[in-house]
Amino acid sequence: MAIARLMRILLFLAVAANSVDLVATALGIHYYHNREGNPLLAGMAHGSWPLFVLVKGVLVPLLILRLNAYRRSSPVLAGAGLAIVTVALTVAVGLWIGWMAGNHHVASMGRL
Repeated sequence: MAIARLMRILLFLAVAANSVDLVATALGIHYYHNREGNPLLAGMAHGSWPLFVLVKGVLVPLLILRLNAYRRSSPVLAGAGLAIVTVALTVAVGLWIGWMAGNHHVASMGRL
C-alpha cells in the first residue's frame, strides 16, 4: 500500500514538473531569449513552437503515464524510471528558475 501511494506521488510530481518546465521554458525562450537545453527538443522549440508545446505538453506526459503502466510487469524498473524522470525534471525546473531570477536581477541592476 505504501509503495503504491509513493508511486502515485512520483507520477504526479513527474507530470507536474514537466508542466512547470514547459512554462519555464516558454518564459525563458520568449521573455529572456534563451535557448532550449534539451537537444532533442531544441529544434522544435525554436522552429515550431506549437509542435514543441504539443510534444512537451501532451506527448511527454503520455510517455510518463506509459512508464507508470509498466509498474505491473516491471515494478522496480518503472519505479526507478519515474524517480529519475521526476528528479531530472525537478532539477531542470530549478535551474531554469534560478537562471531567470539571476538574469532578471542583473538586468534590473542596470536600471538603478
